Order: sequence, then C-alpha cells, then structure tokens
Amino acid sequence: MQELIRKLHENRIEKKLTLTFLLLLFGVFVIGGCSVKQKDSSKDEKGPFVYCIDQAETQIVKVKYTPTEKTKEKLVKEYLQALSTEPDDITLKRAIPDGTYVEKAVFSESGLSLYFNSAYSNLTGVTEVLARACIIKTLCQIDGVDDVAFYVGGQPLNGLNGNPEGFKNSDDFIDGSSAEDVYITVYYANEKGDRLVPSNLKVSYDGNMQPIEKTIIGALISGPVEANMKKSVPDGTQLLKVSTKDGICYVDFNEKFLNKVSGVKPEVVLYSVVNSLDELSTINKVQFTIDGSTKKTFQEDIPFDGLFERNLDLISGDK
Repeated sequence: MQELIRKLHENRIEKKLTLTFLLLLFGVFVIGGCSVKQKDSSKDEKGPFVYCIDQAETQIVKVKYTPTEKTKEKLVKEYLQALSTEPDDITLKRAIPDGTYVEKAVFSESGLSLYFNSAYSNLTGVTEVLARACIIKTLCQIDGVDDVAFYVGGQPLNGLNGNPEGFKNSDDFIDGSSAEDVYITVYYANEKGDRLVPSNLKVSYDGNMQPIEKTIIGALISGPVEANMKKSVPDGTQLLKVSTKDGICYVDFNEKFLNKVSGVKPEVVLYSVVNSLDELSTINKVQFTIDGSTKKTFQEDIPFDGLFERNLDLISGDK
C-alpha cells in the first residue's frame, strides 16, 4: 500500500509540473490565421466548428471556424493546430494544452489514429474526457474521418477498465460530452482519525453534471463507503458555494464545518477537503470562507484565513 501511495504522489507531482518549452504541433508547419474567434450561440448554426472546453471544465462549447485547407490530411493538421490555439473568448480554453502535441496522424481502413506525446497522460479524469470529446468531434467533421483512436507514448489510450479505448466517433459524445465514467480521489480519515486515506470513487460524467468540485465535496459530506475509513467532515456541513479561478478553489461552507468531529484531528478534517480538491489538475490551492466570510482560526488554533496547499505528510500508507 505504501508503494501505491508513493506512486499516487509521484503521478500527482508529475501532473503539476509546468513544461519548459512550447512544442509546435508536428513541428514542420505553421497555419496562418488559426484563431478561435467567437462563441457559438445558436444550435442551428452550420459548421464547421472547433470545440473548446469551458473554464469550469463542465462542458465543451462549439465555436465557428472556417478552415483554409482542402485535403483531409492537411485539414487534420489545421484543426489540430486550432485545437491547440487559445480561444479569444476568455470563458473558454483550448482542448490541447501547452506541451501536448500529436507526433503523427495515421489513416487506415479502421479510421484516423492520433499518436500523442507522453504529455497527454497529464490529462486525467473529467479534463481528459472533455479534451478527447473536443478533438474527436472537431476532426469527425472532415470528410473521410469517421472514427478516431488515441495513442499516448506509442501505446493505445486505455479506459477505466484498463482496456484500450479504441476508435470513437462523434456519436459517442452526446451533447458535447462523453457518457463514460471517470474516477475521483477523495481523502477520508483513517480509523484513528489522525491520518488521511485515499478512496477512488467512480463518477458518471455527462457534461451537464454539477461542477466536479461540488461532486468531490459532496462525497466528503456523505462519508466513505469503504471499510477502515471514517467520515472527516462534521455532520450538518453544507456547501454553500464553490468556484475555481487561476488555480485557486474558493469553498464556502456553513458554520457547521467549524464543529469538531469526534475522534478526528482538526488538521485531518481541514486537509481532507484540501487534498481531495487538489487532486484536480486545475487546482493548486484552496481558500475557505464560512457563510461568505473569512475566519481567522479553524477549530482550536489552526490559521484559517489564508490559502491551503496539499499536505502529503498526513496521508497514511495503510488503508
């Protein structure tokens, strides 16, 4: 179990690293005028489109786009470049982030295979599902591109069951999202109440669900379903509001969150929330408020009016 926790930490740290160099898609071509211009406001508007992710990472949004290339091979390159370009609309983000790029695109009788560099593996959970939906729905608008398969580091992209995802098409993503399940990691208290233990929970994501931050906190409030774990959040706690901006997650609880949990240390209560939210690639720090106002201390004497970062020292190696 210690080795599993160590790997969890290493994967998390690797996911958080900022890549030093901006790698150009395919490295040998530059598409002029590849810019996502405006957010689509009409369901009846005709394409083609480039699909982007909203900043809250809850859905994908189609944006009108006019390509300049004609052949399917060149159109694939152009659309991938557009998917790697930051939208002008600040409420949206591109599907392919910095450092992630396609090393080669191969056509076969089965469909189009995209070979991504290993940086694609930094996309996880809901973020990866939305990014893949954007890419596939964008490319499947091209005549001759009906199905798309993903490879990462030369290996087929695997799903939650460990099996290759294989070829997908636009119909596999309904209303701009995917119907597949994703895992979230939530930290509860151990039996002694002095450490945190991770629990991997499967969540169905359909693009219309509540923000993933709310889902995570809801799991904490409900408590664990596995043995050898204790609920870490005080009874009666209600989430009033949650939002994420610039890597900071703002969490507003009711006053019940300040109550003590019998047999659980205060720092375990606090960091069960912080560590769980920090599992998301979009979150680096957490700030708490109670009924909309900041509080100087939490329970006994823990400073509570600043920003909280992930605490690895509290994570137990024994589940």
